[in-house]
Amino acid sequence: MEINQIILNNNLFRYSLYKNRQSESEHVVIFLLGALQEIESVDSFSRKFSEHLDCFTIEVPGTGCTKPLDASISIREQAMMLLEFIHYMGMKKIHIIALSYATAISVELCDLCPDIFSLSICGGLPSIPESGRYATKKMIAASMGDSKEFAKLFTNTMTVDNPDIPQNKAIRKVVERNISKMSPDRMNIFFENTVRLLVHHPDNIEKIKTPCTICVGEYDPYITKESVFNFSQQLTNCNFIIINNADHFVHLEHPDKLCNILIVQADTYMNLSKKLQEFV
Repeated sequence: MEINQIILNNNLFRYSLYKNRQSESEHVVIFLLGALQEIESVDSFSRKFSEHLDCFTIEVPGTGCTKPLDASISIREQAMMLLEFIHYMGMKKIHIIALSYATAISVELCDLCPDIFSLSICGGLPSIPESGRYATKKMIAASMGDSKEFAKLFTNTMTVDNPDIPQNKAIRKVVERNISKMSPDRMNIFFENTVRLLVHHPDNIEKIKTPCTICVGEYDPYITKESVFNFSQQLTNCNFIIINNADHFVHLEHPDKLCNILIVQADTYMNLSKKLQEFV
């Protein structure tokens, strides 16, 4: 895994390119991350996606281990920064995979960029639903205080205590411990992004015609299956999937299943395209 940094228009990106060795396709996966995630923590996903297509795993400015981005800069502007990166890299045929926070950026990007062929999302909404606003405000406030208290609140907000969830107690313990050790900069990034998302109200969801798959953990207490279903119904070409025995950390609880779900849109497009070429 080689992690690169690039500054475009004074905005810092971190990214890693996972090459597919079996194909010279112009199609690429762009993998966008959730809150408190970084390229290193999703390496196994990126490698799995690259078995199908080249995969760019990207930390958009203000996410991951980049630099804090003031919350006065909108989600739309973050998406425009990503679009600048796409143009700089010369990407023309794109399949977006987005986790959690990156959902909002990916929805805006679909409105801005005509070169997106599919969109796959896990555990995310384009804005914070009314039911989640109070919990979100509590996390924003906690992120400015003691890191251990924040880690405990964040973990309890995103998970449930349920023996049907694989490695439930162990995952919750590891997540809480890892977050408690994060730097002040990472906490500041979380603060700014969460404020940014709290005030974001997209008005372009119904315009998106891109084929989509949206999945959510059955027991996700924060991004609930009901809220995600309502989001999916606003999209004209969307598959909605509930992953059983999972909460918000479905990527840790069912990694193989989630990988397969998130890549299937891109895979289906490529297989269909290849099959049709047989008739040419």
